[in-house]
Amino acid sequence: MSTEDGLQNAAILMMSLGEAEASEVFKHLSPKEVQKLGEAIAKTSQITRDKVDAVVDKFHGVAASQSLLVSNSGDYVRSVLKLALGDDKAALLIDRILQGGDVSGIESLKWMDPLSVAELLRNEHPQIVAAILVHLEFDQAADVLKHLAERQRNEVMLRVATMEGIQPTALKD
Repeated sequence: MSTEDGLQNAAILMMSLGEAEASEVFKHLSPKEVQKLGEAIAKTSQITRDKVDAVVDKFHGVAASQSLLVSNSGDYVRSVLKLALGDDKAALLIDRILQGGDVSGIESLKWMDPLSVAELLRNEHPQIVAAILVHLEFDQAADVLKHLAERQRNEVMLRVATMEGIQPTALKD
């Protein structure tokens, strides 16, 4: 199944849940996921009852078969994260998840979409923003910069360019 088909099926499933149940699902999605799914729902129109039934039946069948097959949850989460995120990003999370660690601080920003990170950093001092951005992936940091106001972006880029180093204790918490 293509990503497009999966997104359309997710939209149909969400629409079949009703507003209260769908809103509960949305609470557990990232801003990027909410946007993608919201767009898919908005594009979905005139769904036949047969199509809804087929999607719900497929979901039920997959859910029922998967819950019976998962015998080693550690292997399962490792496999799912690698498929979803790729080897590099999955590796960052897997050990913490399996050891019960919490993803917090700068590490948690790596899993957020750039617009959300920019919103969090919007009122921070440019030196703080620069210190955070240097710890993100280059492409994510660039995307975060795109979402900052021009004046703040210029201040942050100047500080990144002249940054010499940060004491590790300054970044804790």
